[in-house]
Amino acid sequence: MKIFRRLLSYLEPYRIFLIVSLGAATISTLVALGPPYLVKLLIDQVLIQKNLPLLNYIILGLIALYLLHSGLTTLRIIYVNKVQQGLIFDLRNEVHHHLQRLSLSYFEKRQSGRITSRVINDVETLQAIVSSGAVIFTIALVTLLGSLIILMRLNLKLTLLAMIPMPAITFLVVMFSKKAHRRYRQMRRRLADINAILQENILGIQVTKSFRREKLREEKFIHKGEGYYQANMSVIRIWSVFFPLIMFASALGTVIVLYYGGREVIAGNLSIGGLVAFVSYLGLFYAPINQLNEVNNIFQHGRAAGERIFEVVDTIPEKEKKKAIIPPSFLKGKVEFDKVSFTYEKGKKQKEVLHQVSFTANPGDLIAFVGASGSGKSTIVSLLPRFYEINSGSIRIDGYNVKDFKLGYLRENIGMVLQEPFLFDGTVIQNILFGRPGASKEEVVKAAKIANAHNFIRQLPEDYETEVGERGVKLSVGEKQRITIARVMLKNPPILILDEATSSVDSEAEILIQEALEYLMKGKTSFVIAHRLSTIRNATRILVVLEGKIVEEGTHQELLEKESVYSHFYQMQFKENGK
Repeated sequence: MKIFRRLLSYLEPYRIFLIVSLGAATISTLVALGPPYLVKLLIDQVLIQKNLPLLNYIILGLIALYLLHSGLTTLRIIYVNKVQQGLIFDLRNEVHHHLQRLSLSYFEKRQSGRITSRVINDVETLQAIVSSGAVIFTIALVTLLGSLIILMRLNLKLTLLAMIPMPAITFLVVMFSKKAHRRYRQMRRRLADINAILQENILGIQVTKSFRREKLREEKFIHKGEGYYQANMSVIRIWSVFFPLIMFASALGTVIVLYYGGREVIAGNLSIGGLVAFVSYLGLFYAPINQLNEVNNIFQHGRAAGERIFEVVDTIPEKEKKKAIIPPSFLKGKVEFDKVSFTYEKGKKQKEVLHQVSFTANPGDLIAFVGASGSGKSTIVSLLPRFYEINSGSIRIDGYNVKDFKLGYLRENIGMVLQEPFLFDGTVIQNILFGRPGASKEEVVKAAKIANAHNFIRQLPEDYETEVGERGVKLSVGEKQRITIARVMLKNPPILILDEATSSVDSEAEILIQEALEYLMKGKTSFVIAHRLSTIRNATRILVVLEGKIVEEGTHQELLEKESVYSHFYQMQFKENGK
């Protein structure tokens, strides 16, 4: 019941819509119970008493009731789906909003497809508790309480008469199918759009966080959600018109049976019991039983979905002090690690990956990290923008503990170029503007030129307006990397993190990227994780990381002149390259 109580809080904006839809469902169900009573009058006062003029009034009364029922059904469908689509929209946006604020460790512990399923599938299942479950339960309960059990025996002639509305019903079904098919396809495409951008946001969460563009991605997600909402409502508008018409046409068959069956009774060709068995309360008792089973299934599925959704919503987001500081001036970029230790949590197990790491980088320094894979290099640089929280020690920038900064301010002052460049689906210029959304076209072009990206961009089909495809699939790795460098160039932060930025490109692209990086690093405090040691010869200081500890530090020349781990790495790479 806790899940259902929490769900009620999301219904507050749609309370009136829900009341109207449930009210329409209740009244329409009561109206549907009227015809059997008119049948009773038909038997008692028309068939038995031979009062033929009254028959016409009863028939007109039945038609009026069915028309009223159809109108109320249309009202119910429209308003319950306003609740349904609004609830999906709000729940999905809230879960996505919360996901954007969770730490990287949350995403590392979970498959992106499972997260996607919670936002898409589970949200739709949960809302069914209100939209489908509540309405079906109301209809079933009212019908069950007002129904009588009468077994029916079919009559061939009356059955044929009941088929008279079938051409109209068939016509309505065909017309509905034609009109709805295109809209259903559109709806599925819009749902696919939501899945695609959600998957992209999850895969690119580190880029989003490093540029502090959670709001930008959230707005794009909401835009796609609005498209899905409108596509759904387009289908529903068609359905809400045709479905009641089909119901009315079917009900008209019952009216025809009553009319001609009544005349047959008067003529003595059909018994009263036979007519009653055919028309009275057809299926009104058994239908609610099946409906209540359906409601139970909906509630059980909704409960499971709700647990999965609220598990996400209840996850504690990234920590931030209530009274976080913003320094009065721009950061200069002095970085200090003081006895920093960090432990990864893997299920119930913990593994210390950094132990007592200490170093200082002055403004403008180029600090290079060297070490074997898994030694802790990437972990060190990930702690600076607080993608993870340290277990002990402190990290300071310009004398301020990074925990005292607002997360947004901290990450706005740090730029990252990662080993695997990530581009969002969109144009080249949109991806570069991710670094600073308000920048001018001239500033974008200038950044692209410095990043050695301008020339190849000009050769693309639509210049800076060329679509790069999902994750930049239309571009090479080297081209994507130069666009990410232009993005950071536009951001122009005082601190840079370059995580093996040239390790995945060919030699020609590496030269262009290295030139761009050298320009980018001028005057900035830069941290470089080196794959090719030849690229860090000019580093202010090289830190050798081994099993989570800094075991050596010095310049390239200093470390080569003595027997060291670094000199061993360098000699091995020298031999591999055949130099």
